[in-house]
This record gives sequence, C-alpha cells and structure tokens, in this order.
Amino acid sequence: MITAFRPGPDRERPEELLGHACALVRLCGRDAAIALVFLALVLVGTVSRLAAGLPGVVALALLPVLAGAFAISAGYAVRSRRTLLAVLGEVRGRTGAPVDPSAPWTPFGAAAALDARVRDTELRRLLAAAHRCGELSWQAVAWSAATAVLFLFWWLATAMTGG
Repeated sequence: MITAFRPGPDRERPEELLGHACALVRLCGRDAAIALVFLALVLVGTVSRLAAGLPGVVALALLPVLAGAFAISAGYAVRSRRTLLAVLGEVRGRTGAPVDPSAPWTPFGAAAALDARVRDTELRRLLAAAHRCGELSWQAVAWSAATAVLFLFWWLATAMTGG
C-alpha cells in the first residue's frame, strides 16, 4: 500500500511521477468502494428496520447521529471524486489535451509536444491531487466504519427499547 510519496532531491522521471499518481488514484477508488459498501449496508439496515415499525424514543434520538456520520462519509467520498476530476480537467486544459477524462491524454496535433518543465509541473500537480484524493477517500472509509459502528449501537438501542 502506498501511503505517501515525497520527491527527494533527485530528479524523478515523468513515468515515476505518473506511476505514483496512478497508484494513488487506484487506491482512492478502492477506498471509495469500501466506503460505499459500508454505507450501503448501513442504509439498507436502517431502512429495513424503520420499515418494520418506528423504534423507541432513544433509538429515534440516535438516528440523527447516524445520519450525520453517514452524510460526512458520503461527503468525503464525493469530494474526493470531484477534486480529482477538477484537477484532471485543469491539467488537461493547461496542456491542451482533451477535457473528457475518457479521451486519451495527448496534446492536440501530432507535432505538439509539451515542454519538459511544463510536463513535470503538471505531473506534480496531478500527484498532489492524487495525495489529496487519497486523504479524502481514507476519511470516507474511516467515517463509514464509524457509521457502521454507530449503526450497530442504534440497532441495539432499537432492540432494547422494544421497537
């Protein structure tokens, strides 16, 4: 698992920078999928429990806490994705590449090549964005795990209050 990549005094090759950024983006996707699974389980469990009948007052009082943790986790996952897409769009716009993320990342025109300094700057921006997205997606996983634990407490409260 890649947790951090800090460029040292040596000059990294563009392939290394891009490789680190791609690895971080893959980890972000995996973290987002884990958070999504936790949140889906909590949502299904909560909706099915509420469909069976209203729980007691204590369980209803705990429901906003559960909903808040759910919203925070979902917010982090969405922010991670939006941050990555925004930075990718900015980099593609500055380099003259297509803005559509599904299009290959090549500058317009066969003879148009990026200056090495511009390329390295943009790759470092992508790497910084990948680190930021990694942090956001990790926060989404942490909050979704907390949401799952809160759901268990909420479910126990519904069972104890006879709801």
